[in-house]
Amino acid sequence: MVEVLIAPQEIERRVKELAKEIEEALPSPFVVISLLKGAFIFTADLVRNFRDVELDFMKVESYRGREKGKTKMTLEPRVPLEGKRVLIVDDIFDTGESLDFAFRWVKAKGALDVKTCVLLDKEVEKRTSLKPDFVGFRVPDYFVVGYGLDLDEKFRQLPYIGYLKE
Repeated sequence: MVEVLIAPQEIERRVKELAKEIEEALPSPFVVISLLKGAFIFTADLVRNFRDVELDFMKVESYRGREKGKTKMTLEPRVPLEGKRVLIVDDIFDTGESLDFAFRWVKAKGALDVKTCVLLDKEVEKRTSLKPDFVGFRVPDYFVVGYGLDLDEKFRQLPYIGYLKE
């Protein structure tokens, strides 16, 4: 059973606030790289609030069901990043390894400036010193689903962020 943790109206309000914070901190134009699959809904809502951006996708995998595995890239962005400002958008910052992996990869491609934005920052021990530049919500150590986040490809379509109640 899925219990509501963050309602759709709260998400909508916070996404607009985040977009404003980002545009004030990161001069346009910039490239938005959405980490698939979890961040795709969040990214779609976020970029609708920007004036001048390019959008691309990257897929970094580290989970199989609820189990954490080795981090690897399975889809690279095609937009050239050298000399550009980049915003990496991710769904959840838990151990931090996926976002850290993407951040280092983008920096290695010669990006001028790299900022990070996460919808959720889970209250767990991190395995990286990287801290997201922009955070939507801080959440307890629950297994969360909805608004793009999944469990074995289920629950992504939910308009809210919920947690699985055993």
